[in-house]
Amino acid sequence: MDERLAKTIAAIRESGADWGLFTSPDGVAYALGHISGIEAGPSPFAGGPSLGIVGVNGETGLLVTNLEAGTGSWADLVVTYTGFSFKEPTDIFANYVSEARVLLQRLKVGGKIAVEHHALPASILPLLEGNAIVPVEPAFRRQRAIKTRTEIGLLREAALTASEGQKAFLSTTRAGMSELDVFAAVRLAMETRAGERLPVTGDLISGRGRTSQFMGWPGNRILERGDPLICDLAPRVAGYWGDSCASAMIGQPSSGFEKLFSAARTALDLAIETIRPGLGIDTLDQRLQASITRHGYSYAHHSGHSIGTSVHEWPRLVAYERETLREDMVIMVEPTALDPDIGGVRLEYMLRVTSTGCEVLTDFEHRPGIPAR
Repeated sequence: MDERLAKTIAAIRESGADWGLFTSPDGVAYALGHISGIEAGPSPFAGGPSLGIVGVNGETGLLVTNLEAGTGSWADLVVTYTGFSFKEPTDIFANYVSEARVLLQRLKVGGKIAVEHHALPASILPLLEGNAIVPVEPAFRRQRAIKTRTEIGLLREAALTASEGQKAFLSTTRAGMSELDVFAAVRLAMETRAGERLPVTGDLISGRGRTSQFMGWPGNRILERGDPLICDLAPRVAGYWGDSCASAMIGQPSSGFEKLFSAARTALDLAIETIRPGLGIDTLDQRLQASITRHGYSYAHHSGHSIGTSVHEWPRLVAYERETLREDMVIMVEPTALDPDIGGVRLEYMLRVTSTGCEVLTDFEHRPGIPAR
C-alpha cells in the first residue's frame, strides 16, 4: 500500500468515518495518485470533478471521464463515464451522477462518510442521503503535512524544475525584451527539463510600481535598464508543485535596490539557519518579520507556506499559526521587502525540515543584478 493511501486512511479514521470521498484535484492526487488536468480549468467534457473513494479497510475507487480511461492511479476499481461523445448526443452531467452512484454501490459505501466540503459538488449530495457526513479536511491536512520519502523525491524534482526557470530568468532577461518574452524563455526551460507541458502559476512583473505590489502575470511591458523584476515560478511536475522566487534589477543595482535585496536575503538566510523540528511557526514568522523591520521595511507578505499536491498547503508560515515544524515537512520561505520609491524584492527557496535543521531543495543562486547588454 502506498504510504499516501495509508495516511489518507489514517485521516479518515481520525475523522471518525468509515469512508472518505475526495473531489479536489490535489486531494485525489494525494489519496489515489490520479493527476487531473488543471491548466485549462474544468473540462467541458466532465460532468463533475474526478471522484476518489477510500474505505478504512483499504477499498479504493475512482470515477473519471472516458477521456481519462487508463490514466495512472492506485485505485482498485476505476469507473468511467461518457463525457466526450461525437457520434450521438449524451447528457454528461447525468452520466457523471449515474456512474458515481454505480461506484458507491459497488464499493458498498455507507455509514459515516468524510468529505472535502470545499470541493464536494452538489450533484453528489443526493447520493449520500441517509449517511452521516463529516469533514475530512482537518485530519487530511495534518497527515499531508509530513511528506513521505516518495513525496520528497517528487518535490525535489519539482523544485529543480522551478530552478531551471529561475536560471533562465537570470541569464536571458535583457532590456528591450517584454515581460512575455522573458516568461516564454522561463517556461521553455522548465518544460524542457520536464519533457512535457506543465501547469504553471506565480508572478512575473517588472517596474517600480508593479514590483512594489508584488503580484501579477507578465504582459507586453518592455523592460528597461534599471527596472526591478520579480519572478515567482510554481510548476506542477508529476502531480507535485515546485515553487521559487527570484528578484533582480536590470543593469547595476541601485543602492536602494541593494538594500531591499539585502533585507530579503538576510531574512532568508536566517530561516535556513534557524529552521529545525520543534520550532514554532509563529516564532519563525516573528523572527523573519523582525529581520525585515530592522532593515527599515514593513512586512507586506506572508513568510511562506507548505507545498505538495497543492501549491499552498497547511501549515502556512504566518504569525497566527501555532503548529511547530516537524521533520519532513517541506516548506516555502519567501521573505519580502518593499519600497514604493524603488520596487520590491521577494526571495524564495524550498526547504525540507530535517532531523537537525533544513535542506535547501532549490539549486539556483539569488543575485541582485542582471547584466545589461
